[in-house]
Amino acid sequence: MHIIALFGIIILIFLRACGLVISIEFLHDLKESKFKILIIGWITWILAGIFALLISISEIQLLTDIFSLINGVTGSIAILFVMMGLYSYFQKISRRLLLLSSIILAFIPLTAFLLGFFSLANNLTSMSLFLISLIYTYLPLRKVGVFKKELSIKSMYWYLTLAVFVYTFVILYVIFIFQGYSFGFYSDEFSIPMFFNYFFGCLITVVILIYYIHLEYDISKVQKYKLRDKYSHDLGNLVQVIYSAAILTNVKEDLNKEKVENLDLIQEKCEEAAKLIKDIKETK
Repeated sequence: MHIIALFGIIILIFLRACGLVISIEFLHDLKESKFKILIIGWITWILAGIFALLISISEIQLLTDIFSLINGVTGSIAILFVMMGLYSYFQKISRRLLLLSSIILAFIPLTAFLLGFFSLANNLTSMSLFLISLIYTYLPLRKVGVFKKELSIKSMYWYLTLAVFVYTFVILYVIFIFQGYSFGFYSDEFSIPMFFNYFFGCLITVVILIYYIHLEYDISKVQKYKLRDKYSHDLGNLVQVIYSAAILTNVKEDLNKEKVENLDLIQEKCEEAAKLIKDIKETK
């Protein structure tokens, strides 16, 4: 394996490990199921990288073919989980769909491999990877309203950047494959397609991480504002009721001086609370 391919795989594993750590942190803090999907995706993607490294040290052709198959299958499943995990910010994801899709992604190439069609098995995994990438970079385009309403323009820009990189990478990869280059570019000889493969692979992973963090930041910010508006509104209603009750009680003539002073104090504090609630609502 050429040194560029080796370092490219190592960098990809490191970036995927960063995604795993970020997802674990989010899961620990927020306890949402979408992070479990992303964690599975990042772990599987790391495994894909590890099997890519094993290809470089294997001297037995059968083992090389097996490692290449596992690399392709785990890579396509990883992309499925990561992209669906990101899409879960826009729409709820069915776990049954995830499980069924994963089984199909593993079963079809494995069947081709067992029948002796090694090259076909690898091509099927690469086709699955490309198809998943294209679908799940297109689907958020149908949710432009969500970007405008609940997410920041930065998230939209990072999404568009990711889409451009993915589509460019897929087009280049298909061109290189038709020129006779093998899946994964694990050759011992340097080539421009090898460089572009790992360059775009690392670049796309970095953009996915940035896009992922922006999505979570935006959603957390929206949820914070919704909670702020909800509780400030409810507190405002409670303060208004207390204030009105104090005014109505204070108009009675049979109250002694101490009670009147207490009611005046309640009204004064209600007015201060109302000002604080107004400030909270106006805070961005």
